[in-house]
Amino acid sequence: TRAGRDEDLFFPATLGTRQRILAGIFALGLGVAVPFALSVFLVATTSDPLFVIFPLPFLGLMWTLQGLAPAGYTLEARGIRLERRWLSRRLPYSAIRAVDRTPRPIGGLLALGLNGLFGSHGLRWNPRSGLHYLAITNTSDLVYLETSRGLVVISPTKPDDLVTALRARLPAARGGEAPC
Repeated sequence: TRAGRDEDLFFPATLGTRQRILAGIFALGLGVAVPFALSVFLVATTSDPLFVIFPLPFLGLMWTLQGLAPAGYTLEARGIRLERRWLSRRLPYSAIRAVDRTPRPIGGLLALGLNGLFGSHGLRWNPRSGLHYLAITNTSDLVYLETSRGLVVISPTKPDDLVTALRARLPAARGGEAPC
């Protein structure tokens, strides 16, 4: 659900250069082209039409990875929505303590999410920054949200615009309290 109301602001999350290369080589090359070419080869050499469906699991995996990848971030009336093609999540403004762009160490152990092809999302643990949640598509436009449940890292295409808009919405969600 992308920015359905007039007051909702949508900030897309586009893939960074490294992620585009990974997605292009691995997703399109190894995930689609190689299984398709192998299926054509197997059908031609064995004459068994069963090999026509060989690429389908690989296509399904690419479709699933793309569907769970971060697509953007919507500032809604009650919170920021971490958009994905499927299973988007809303983080209420009342849970956000601070927002900034100060670089921190992210990633590391306990990678319970997916990395690489279409971005990184899921829980991570790093000895210096502790437990944090990633919903990023590139590593250069990071925005850090300090929440009541820990650090959330996002990567909108225009990070400074998101930070400004989000800070403007935080006081209203906290009943007039000054933004952090």
